[in-house]
Amino acid sequence: MVASWDYPFQYIIYQLLGLNTTNLLFEIFGIVIYGVAGLFLFLIIYELYKDYRRDKLTETLLFLLGMIFLIISNVLVVFSRLCYATWGLPGLGELLTINMYLSAQICYLFVNAFAIRVTYPKRFNVIFIFLLVLSGILLGTQSWAIIQGPPHTKIVDFAIFFSIEIILIRIILLIPFGAIPVGVFFYFAKKVRNENKANSNRSIWFGIGILLFVIAIVFTSISRELSTIQVLFIPAAIIFYVCFAMPDWFKRRIGWAD
Repeated sequence: MVASWDYPFQYIIYQLLGLNTTNLLFEIFGIVIYGVAGLFLFLIIYELYKDYRRDKLTETLLFLLGMIFLIISNVLVVFSRLCYATWGLPGLGELLTINMYLSAQICYLFVNAFAIRVTYPKRFNVIFIFLLVLSGILLGTQSWAIIQGPPHTKIVDFAIFFSIEIILIRIILLIPFGAIPVGVFFYFAKKVRNENKANSNRSIWFGIGILLFVIAIVFTSISRELSTIQVLFIPAAIIFYVCFAMPDWFKRRIGWAD
């Protein structure tokens, strides 16, 4: 694995001077965002675990596993940044980054599997095989770029960013992982609107939550300047939590009958 040519300079400057004001604000902003979203993520996992113990539904287990792998990917992000910024181990940082993308991709697969089984289970096999193929291509491309190093990747503020070519490939391959669950939830909401308005409303909120989640993931990985869009993780996490916890006020809002 080959780190960016300027990584040693970034590391030395950081050790001597620390982060500048702009980068420090970015770090604080990111910590707050991930902290709040992480809190709701743990609440989601707790609610899902309770639901799965009670009902033993495969759909609940799929989303539960997706959220667990999302936490794993976030933990790997933290440790990879420590490797770059604190420990001076860019090789280990790149290895952790590859595993972070693997965990994130598994999360996307579980979330898509949940969405398909909840809405159109008869088409599950065909769609899921298609997504598995895309996952293999995406993970292979990202891993190859990270292993090759510059000009395919560069380290900016102790995080890996891809070249424009790799970014375009990532966006193209990631679109189905966002479009499929968002599309099926919105289409399902329209299809059952007349028969079950409450279920339709809940499906719409699931679709909105996944849409915000996808936007945050795609734009955050493009450039440092767009990383502020990761604030969308918070409303996405809140929506997921409310849709699974189903508090009384939400049931009244969507017209849910027990």
